[in-house]
Order: sequence, then structure tokens, then C-alpha cells
Amino acid sequence: MRDATETIEIGGKKLTMSLPPSYSREPASRRFPCVLVLTPGLKADTAVASLHAEGVLPEMLVAEITESDPAAPIINPVAMMTELAERFRLLNTPVARWIGGTGHDAITALRGILDHPEIFGAALCLSTSFEGVEGAPPPHSPMLLNLETKTTLPTGVRLYLDYGTVGLDECYEPYHRDLGAILREKGWKEGREFQINRHPGGSQDIASWQQRIIPALRWLAKR
Repeated sequence: MRDATETIEIGGKKLTMSLPPSYSREPASRRFPCVLVLTPGLKADTAVASLHAEGVLPEMLVAEITESDPAAPIINPVAMMTELAERFRLLNTPVARWIGGTGHDAITALRGILDHPEIFGAALCLSTSFEGVEGAPPPHSPMLLNLETKTTLPTGVRLYLDYGTVGLDECYEPYHRDLGAILREKGWKEGREFQINRHPGGSQDIASWQQRIIPALRWLAKR
């Protein structure tokens, strides 16, 4: 159950901010974890509320991008989370600040956690578009090539990725296989720092992603 929602704008992007019931009832000294969702339509607030009711997640603020000005700059997740922290009572620790997205937004989320572990402590990346806008095959994926150049990976973070088996998602297995190999080679352990799931029947559409966001959040909640 959500207590209230607010529509805000940051950097030319409209976001819906879903507040948990305790947000308005608790004293101003209480702060909350937050998940920033870059892809519209995932209904992350419903998923978070459901998992909270199960006792899996604490009460969380959910910021979901709902609309973007075509002329607005590319999403800057660090600037977004920084402004959210100025407007709302967020816990001041990366462990309590998550980010997520699908497709190309998932790349933004992935870069966020790899490049800014001081801001984000967890990321969920569904149907991640490792091929980029140029459609590069796995050996030439800009994201994977960049990752291979990193000498170290951040510690204390959690990363969940998945891909489906229908349509374009069917082509994503080699990218995720290569990603897993790179992460393991650099010291991350599957099941601890990261998890890659193959989702049978999953595809690149909102209905599929809405089903897959709950297992993603459930895994990230395990510490």
C-alpha cells in the first residue's frame, strides 16, 4: 500500500514519487530507502509494496520516470538521485539507494552502479541492451569492452540481470554469458555480488518486465 504519490520533474524528466504509509506519519528525522526506476510502466511501486507486505523489503520510496522531454539531456542518474535526496527524506547510504531499468535504460543503471558505488548500492537490469544502438555483437559490445578495461570492481554492491527467450531477448544470452565471465574474472562471485537469470518466455515488453521485476527486487533484498 502506498500513502501518496507526487509528480516531480528533474532534468526534463517527469517522475512519479510513491511514498510509503509511514512517510507522512513518522517524524521528519526518519529516513527511507529509495529505488530509482528509469523505464516507464514497470509498476515498481506495486512490486515494492507487495514485497514489503511479505516482509521481504522495508518501506521504500519509489521514483519512476513516467515521461521524458525529447529535447531533454540523456538521463543522469547521479544528478537524479542527488536531487531526490534534497527533496525527500532518503537514507544517506548507497546500500539504501537502488537503481533499475530495462533495455538501454538497464545500461544506464549498470553504469550507475559500476561507476558510482558511492551513490548506488544495488541495480536491477532487465533485458540489458549490451549491443548498444549500433547493434554490436558480443565481442564488440561497447559496454563489455569498457568493463574489461576496469582494473577493479566496486565492493559491497549487488547487481541483478536477466534476459528472456522470446524475440530480441533471445539474442541476449551470449552478451550475458560474456558479462558473467568478465565479472567472475575480476573477482565478483555469482550469487553474491551478481546474479544473471534466464527467464523462459520472457520478452522485451512491459508485461514481461512487470512480471520479472519482483524476482529482481527479491534477490537484491537478500543480504
